[in-house]
Amino acid sequence: MIFLNINARYPGATHDAAIWETSTICRNLRDRYQVGERNTYLIGDSGYPIQPWLMTPIPDAAPNSPEAVYTQRHCFARNVVERCFGVLKSRFKCLSKYRVLHYSHGAAGRIIYSCVVLHNLCRKYNLPEIEEDNYNEPQDDDGFLAGDINILTEGRLVRRNLVTLINEMD
Repeated sequence: MIFLNINARYPGATHDAAIWETSTICRNLRDRYQVGERNTYLIGDSGYPIQPWLMTPIPDAAPNSPEAVYTQRHCFARNVVERCFGVLKSRFKCLSKYRVLHYSHGAAGRIIYSCVVLHNLCRKYNLPEIEEDNYNEPQDDDGFLAGDINILTEGRLVRRNLVTLINEMD
């Protein structure tokens, strides 16, 4: 429930996957993968392209299949991320998509960075979360097509191996 990295340089209409592709983290994981370091994974929702270092859920997995178990565990882990965003937006109402920051993009970005820093301090010093009635905003889930078919194929292979590993552990 602590933010380790945040990027508020893009306006709200920019798709998460496009921001991901230009991020330092993506470049770092790609570089590490290319030199043989293949033991780090991030999780993303179905709006992100699968990559060998970025695992996404498996759409339409058959019930009770290894793919369904993988997707269930993936979603369980990702729930922490979504909850963290919910707590942040609950603490700082100006970040809700139903509110609008009436500032330039640069100033709005600084406000977002400030809210994240304050959120992390609240977590560090165990300040209580603000209770909200059902504060789950709808998520945009447009989907995203990976431009590099080799990365897409390798990502599916890595995810397939994780599904097999999870199945063997159960």
